This record gives sequence, structure tokens and C-alpha cells, in this order.
Amino acid sequence: MSMKNNNQKLILGIYDDPDKVLAATRNVRKAGFDIKDVYTPFPIHGIDKAMGIQRSRLGISAFLFAMTGLLTAVVMMVYMSWGDDWEINIGGKPNLHIPTYIPVTFELSILFTAFGMVATFFIVSKMAHGKNPTLMDIRQTDDRIVIAVNLHNTGDSDAINKIFQSNGALEVKERDLSI
Repeated sequence: MSMKNNNQKLILGIYDDPDKVLAATRNVRKAGFDIKDVYTPFPIHGIDKAMGIQRSRLGISAFLFAMTGLLTAVVMMVYMSWGDDWEINIGGKPNLHIPTYIPVTFELSILFTAFGMVATFFIVSKMAHGKNPTLMDIRQTDDRIVIAVNLHNTGDSDAINKIFQSNGALEVKERDLSI
């Protein structure tokens, strides 16, 4: 059994202005460095594009969960209406009356989508009950924005520091993540 080395060194640039963060993120990426993440207390429009993050496939999974709910609802109602389980003629309606199926199919599609997306979120983000979050800087939840850049070579440290300083970083520091 081989042990995986999870030591990771990061250079953190701490900012207070979202415009400076966007410029710094673009410059760090343009210089060819690996951005781990940008931690913000509020959303910044365009940061995902500046980081080079691809468009999410969550819409596809939401559609698949909705179709699973729709199929479950239709199969359930057809079985209850036509099956040998408990066939009842209510109000003289036909057994396969599509307008009566619409509310239940809609509700089950929404229910399956909601629960499926919550489960998908927890699985993809690797969040588990009792797991403590890793804060790069305690101020990232209040009023500061932190850009974390992976430090692969120790020689890259000065270049990253210069990019951060030239883009108006309040503070630049190194952090060692040992997991």
C-alpha cells in the first residue's frame, strides 16, 4: 500500500477590492501559474472565467433527476390506475387520463431534482458531516478576498509575489497545507 503525499504549499494574496482580484487572477493565470481557488465572502462576477473554470454540468444532472422523477410518477400512476392492485373508477374518468397525471408528475420531478441536486452537491464537493472547513485566512469570511496559488517550485514564489504586489495585494503570505 503506497502512501500519497498530500503536502501542498500555497501562496496567498489577500485583497479588499474585487476589481483588483479579477485583474490579479487574470495575470496569475496568464503567467501560467496554477490557481487553487479564490475565496470570497460575496460573489464576484466573472471570477470563474478569469480562473478558467469550465461551465458546470449540473444542468444535465438536474435534467436526469427530473426525468427519473417523471418516469417514477408515470409508472406509479399507471400501475395504480390500470394494475390489478386496486382498480377504482372515480367519477367516471378514464383510467389513462393525462391531465390528471400532470400535478403528480410535476411534483415528483421537482422532488427528485431537489434531493438529487443536494446529494450531488455533497458528493462533488466532498462535504461530510463533521468535516471542518479549511480557511486560508480567517478574514475570508468577513471582508477580505484570498487568491490561493499552488506553489510547485520554490523559484515561482518571487514571481507570484510580484504579480500580487503589482495588482494591489494588501498582504502576501505562504501557507503549507498538510493533510
